[in-house]
Amino acid sequence: MTVQQYEIIISRKHELVSVPGITIHELSRLCECHLSVAKRLFSIGLIEPLSVGTTPLFDRSAVVRARKALRLKRDLGLNFDAMALVMELLDRIDELERRF
Repeated sequence: MTVQQYEIIISRKHELVSVPGITIHELSRLCECHLSVAKRLFSIGLIEPLSVGTTPLFDRSAVVRARKALRLKRDLGLNFDAMALVMELLDRIDELERRF
């Protein structure tokens, strides 16, 4: 299994600006999913923001994690609850593999 990584660069007029995170709108665009789906992933805790406030910002690991969750949903036909359970089990497996 390969992990895709994305570099987040936002262009403002003619200069490239490195930002500390992306909004939920940008995350949904990068994951090619509807905004309501991205908001649902956030509300059930599958993706966590870098900071909480009026506009939560996410880092690139949230994009990778959201895409992984969306693949599970699409490929296995899981609903959000089942997707959250599978992601939790996969996280536990990763943690156990890191220990040994």
